[in-house]
Amino acid sequence: MKCPHLFDPEHIEVLEAEDRRVWQDPDEILNAVEIKPDFVVADLGCGSGYFTLPLARRVKKVYGIDVQKEMLDFLEDRLRREGIRNVELLLSDSDDIPLEKGRVDLLLSVNTLHEFDNKEKTIREMNRVVKKGGKLLIVDFQKKETGFGPPVGIRVSKARAIKLIAESGFKLSTAKLPPYHYLLIFDKE
Repeated sequence: MKCPHLFDPEHIEVLEAEDRRVWQDPDEILNAVEIKPDFVVADLGCGSGYFTLPLARRVKKVYGIDVQKEMLDFLEDRLRREGIRNVELLLSDSDDIPLEKGRVDLLLSVNTLHEFDNKEKTIREMNRVVKKGGKLLIVDFQKKETGFGPPVGIRVSKARAIKLIAESGFKLSTAKLPPYHYLLIFDKE
């Protein structure tokens, strides 16, 4: 069963809107974490590819992972049009990540923590697929009214996100609080 709070693919244009760069610039967010050209990265909840495409230009391989086939179909078309060949798209279920243990150097999950059915299990899955010495980058909406984004009632606070992720074995290395969301970087030791 899918989470009732999933972003509706019928409104994909919202994910691609130019004004999103004002409040959530992918380059600014990706520059917050060390990314090397030989990295293998997972974009969990990749949606329309707003972060997948800029990642693909920086690393060896990106796994674009989403629970909604409509999102992956949209992204597949974009990748084909732009000639990007280092992205593999994977359909997942609600809290299992379809990658082998220790597969990625970096796992990125943007605006999705509030969507996970079983947050603890999904975070354990994140830990499983990130290799030792790898990183986890979480960005999500602050638990306050922002005028856009998911309802405040389903948002996960920064404090709760840190607690949940630290309990799974990641160590917080960076926490930033831009105006509308929080950015957390964790190390897997």
